[in-house]
Amino acid sequence: MAIVIVGGGAIGLLVLSRLAQAANIPPVVLLTRPKGVEALRAHPLSVGGVGACTLTDLTVAGSVTELPSTFRRPALAIVCVKGYDTVGAIPSLQALNPAAILTLQNGIGHEETLAAAFGADRIISGAITTSVDATGPTTITVTKAGGIGLAPVGAASDLVLAETALSAAGFIVRRYPDYRAMKWSKALLNMLGNATAAILDWPVTKVYADRRLIALERAAVREALAVMEALRIKPVNLPRYPAALLAFGVRRIPPVVLDPILRQRVAGGRGGKDPSLLRDLRAGRSRSEGEFLYGAVAATAQAHGLAAPVNAGLWRILGGIARGELAWDTYRGQPERLLAECRH
Repeated sequence: MAIVIVGGGAIGLLVLSRLAQAANIPPVVLLTRPKGVEALRAHPLSVGGVGACTLTDLTVAGSVTELPSTFRRPALAIVCVKGYDTVGAIPSLQALNPAAILTLQNGIGHEETLAAAFGADRIISGAITTSVDATGPTTITVTKAGGIGLAPVGAASDLVLAETALSAAGFIVRRYPDYRAMKWSKALLNMLGNATAAILDWPVTKVYADRRLIALERAAVREALAVMEALRIKPVNLPRYPAALLAFGVRRIPPVVLDPILRQRVAGGRGGKDPSLLRDLRAGRSRSEGEFLYGAVAATAQAHGLAAPVNAGLWRILGGIARGELAWDTYRGQPERLLAECRH
């Protein structure tokens, strides 16, 4: 029995750091890119902020063939790769052949992709609300404590090991009966202050200082809530992430009252770090996880005969910039242009 973490980004390193210190759980290994393996073998894993620690002698591997026999056919694989790398991770997961697969990825649709490859009963949906930033190949900073939500994807999905191990690692763990409600609720929060900041190349605080952009953010959330209603999904509060309260506020609280609350909470909820979509654009990545947030909302809305012009516009622009089809300079610091192309 063993646990394999797939993906050595900020979340993968956080989960590794916590599980490596936990008592009475199966042995843990990180499966990551060769450069990440080299770095972790040469330097300790350093965690700053909440739960600061330094860890050495971690078990890491760059491919399934490099894994010690103890980690073949593990009891649990925890997928922490970027959303656009899900399909690329499937061959490694097939070679691992784990009894259960937990995805801690942001966005909509990863559970369905994994279920198509492995069967729904082997898939566990997860939503992590801890705010963590990778500041180097072996250094991360936890800027805000959170927890992990777990939900079965299939009727026979077994959550026991995942819940036990993550709880032993110090995470607040909460079970949810409907994985779609959990993941769509997390998506609502991931959407706030993300694409707008990325497209404009602005800090979230500057975005939320503009009333017009806050209105755009609210409109994107309202579109997502309309899709959730069509899917018969109700927002749920996540560990230290009040998504149901956000939904209530967007629907019922007047903007004059709600906007100052959003202004305070959204920037603060990110723990002072730049949003992930902005960091990806600055890094020159040609793929964007916005596909699984705004793109997923727009696509699902269209499939149900609903209009989602704000989410469709945000994803069209963000995806176009990432792919090099649109010039980022056209939108940098140009809120009027963004607003004109995302009319609601």
